[in-house]
Amino acid sequence: MEFYEVINNRRTIREFEVKPIPQDVLSRILDAGLKAPSSDHLRQWAPVALTERETIEAVAKEIHPLSCHIQKPVTPQQEMFKIAFPKQQSMLAEAGCLLLPYFKQSSSLYKPENVFTLIHFGATWALIENMLLAATAEGLGCAIHIPVGEETSAIQKILGAAKDYVLPALIAVGYPAPDAQTPTQVSATVAEKVHWNRW
Repeated sequence: MEFYEVINNRRTIREFEVKPIPQDVLSRILDAGLKAPSSDHLRQWAPVALTERETIEAVAKEIHPLSCHIQKPVTPQQEMFKIAFPKQQSMLAEAGCLLLPYFKQSSSLYKPENVFTLIHFGATWALIENMLLAATAEGLGCAIHIPVGEETSAIQKILGAAKDYVLPALIAVGYPAPDAQTPTQVSATVAEKVHWNRW
């Protein structure tokens, strides 16, 4: 798939066919992530790739679906809430692989001293975006779950993750279900969003 076609085709998919993803495909996706820019070339990443069904389901059980009382959405955001909130657990449980982009963080992520202390956090989102695009190029779909409450510590115990590493997100990767719902995309064009030379 041509590069700009990949960018235009990327969508968040929250419903998957429950089937494995070949190891070589996952290796290419992870390799694309590890090619992302990082501050000072430190590459403080330690991604965990979960492919064993038992482990995927154990992690998914620690995620709690969010309630959504919107019956008739009137905005794209409300439509997204209606589709996404109830699927926070099932999209992880159905995935062919869960990618957990752990990164090393020596200072508090939640009370940073300054922006510079967030450099590895920022680099991890570059890694995540590379993996999302690589998965799209491979014909796969992805969904991101941001862990809340005690989800991170519960997952850390399951995996035995090092305490000085932070998990900013879980990425569900899989073959999209034929009838997977996707919300209406909000327009964001250069003409609408970009300021040239001044605000």
